[in-house]
Amino acid sequence: MARPRHRGFRPLRRDQVQPDVDRQWGSGTRIAFSNIRVSNEPRSTLNFLDIDIAQNPEQLDTYITYLETVTANIIDGAAMLGAVQTRIDLQSEFASRLSNSIDKGIGRLVDADMDEASTRLKALQAQQQLVVSALQIANSEPQAIVSLFRQ
Repeated sequence: MARPRHRGFRPLRRDQVQPDVDRQWGSGTRIAFSNIRVSNEPRSTLNFLDIDIAQNPEQLDTYITYLETVTANIIDGAAMLGAVQTRIDLQSEFASRLSNSIDKGIGRLVDADMDEASTRLKALQAQQQLVVSALQIANSEPQAIVSLFRQ
């Protein structure tokens, strides 16, 4: 039976090599995305240590553009980290609430089992008391019981 192909992604085979894919996030899911490029290229050849306004005043516009680009990249990175932190916090809170809910459910099940066991114990104790009372009556007047069977 052939696997269905969906637009935008297709199942991976373990023996399949895809050199045109830059990143394989979630490759354990066996889903590959095509026509997607994930890259921070081209990278600037300029470095903070290369900035020297006194030596190269004609490069001032290039330096400013570089610093604006770096600042924007830092802000984008910080925003991404903040979003990831928020997601982690939400997932942590969800896991905590789920754990608490499971604990409460287990507690309720244990309480229900204890209530059932307590009810059974009380019923058995009542039966035991009835048997003891019947035996006391039977032992106190054996002649009366025998006379009941004679008639």
